[in-house]
Amino acid sequence: MKTIEEIPKEMDVLNLHGIGDLRFEKKETYTLTKDHVLVKIKYCGICSSDIERVFINGTYHFPTIPGHEMSGQIVAVNDEDRELLGRKTAIFPLMPCFECDSCQKEEYAQCSNYNYFGSRCDGGYSEYLLVPKWNLVLFDDELDYKIAALCEPGAVAIHSINIGSIKKGDNIAISGTGTIGMMIALVAHGKGANVTVIGRSSESLEFSKSLGLKTLLTTELENKTFDKVYEVVGNNESINQSISICDNFGTIILVGNPKDNVNLDKQIYWKILRKQLVLKGIWNSSYNQKVNDWKEILELMAEGNIPFDSLISKEYSMSEFEDAFDYLRNSKEKKLKVMFKNE
Repeated sequence: MKTIEEIPKEMDVLNLHGIGDLRFEKKETYTLTKDHVLVKIKYCGICSSDIERVFINGTYHFPTIPGHEMSGQIVAVNDEDRELLGRKTAIFPLMPCFECDSCQKEEYAQCSNYNYFGSRCDGGYSEYLLVPKWNLVLFDDELDYKIAALCEPGAVAIHSINIGSIKKGDNIAISGTGTIGMMIALVAHGKGANVTVIGRSSESLEFSKSLGLKTLLTTELENKTFDKVYEVVGNNESINQSISICDNFGTIILVGNPKDNVNLDKQIYWKILRKQLVLKGIWNSSYNQKVNDWKEILELMAEGNIPFDSLISKEYSMSEFEDAFDYLRNSKEKKLKVMFKNE
């Protein structure tokens, strides 16, 4: 085994022992195994799905260490992998079975029997993480760990852009002002599309305006239509609205993950038929030899032309987890990505 630092026997983690029972505690550090490396986690983003896991739905078993939006440094490797030692990496959080029909097609996001960091097994709210080499997404030293920790939502954004076949001059609307919605807006704008961000309040649109994006309130949509509409909220109001503002023969890209049942009014459903709309669903991202959304977003981050750093609202140490979740759940100020930082 090769290391670049002395690996402690115990590491700091945030361990979920039950719904609402998240604890900052010590846990035995992982032992290096074949075809794996040990990564020292530098940054881990708090996803909205993490809030639901911690406070509402739980994970697949308890205890579980949440977290799947990660970047870090490879600090221990097996002898045959010494070229990886010290490298910076993001981490693709899905571990496929490699055996099902989807995996045979390299469509790993549709795997029938996958594992997943932060929900099905321990994830990135941790000082160290044992990672299969296959899941490493290496990046250059010039890119900041903090920006690279946006790689997971960024890859979803790239996947959405690619599925929507966005090109220069496209007239697109984005319903939703969260992190992924903003990343889609920024990348689409960078590709030369005419982007309009739609929100329910002036406050929710202030950030979009600060980035130079066009905005519209939901009350200002009468007689407005768009070639392509990204739905990134996942509720009835936004989905119905997205169908209404999509132009004839247009495309709706469904990104938002609904918390409740989705119901379409008959008049809205008729619009799908009458306008001959195309609906496309988005799930996770592509990570294979033919299409790798992770490498594409990392290239954009390295170029530095898109202000990804502006999407990071606050950073906390893991010991400050109560403050971090209180800010996310209760603060009324506009916020996007909140991250845990390991010194």
